Amino acid sequence: MPILTKITDLLYRKQKVVEVVIIFLFFSLVAFRFTTKTVELFWSNYPSVAIVAAITTALLAIIWIRIEKQKMELLIHGLQKKNAEKGCTIEGKLLELSSRQREVFDLIVSGKSNKEITAELHIELSTLKTHINQVYKILGIRNRKETRNFGNGIDSSQ
Repeated sequence: MPILTKITDLLYRKQKVVEVVIIFLFFSLVAFRFTTKTVELFWSNYPSVAIVAAITTALLAIIWIRIEKQKMELLIHGLQKKNAEKGCTIEGKLLELSSRQREVFDLIVSGKSNKEITAELHIELSTLKTHINQVYKILGIRNRKETRNFGNGIDSSQ
């Protein structure tokens, strides 16, 4: 493993420390020394130290920005992957429903009550409740509101 990769990994894990070091170096660059008659920069007698501190601060700031950028890219990639999986999962879950369960699902999404669904499908209320519970179980939802939201998500994605 190259030394640069090792340093980057270490800095990635110790990002808060990098922030503190950047702030410390920045404030030490602009530190003043007060005497009875004058005010001068702390590093005015040692300009090479000030230059090294400024370069170090700039490099650490660039590294910190890259770490943040990498974190954001990982987060965005993770969210995109999750959304892609969710799309596949919804379609896959709908395929698991039987034809009667799909009918019940569609009627719930359209806003029909249990009484209206039993009349339309010519089934008993207990049978309908069994179908509804199976739909909830297969789709991983808990109530009618989630069912409608789930169904509306299907309509907008197709």
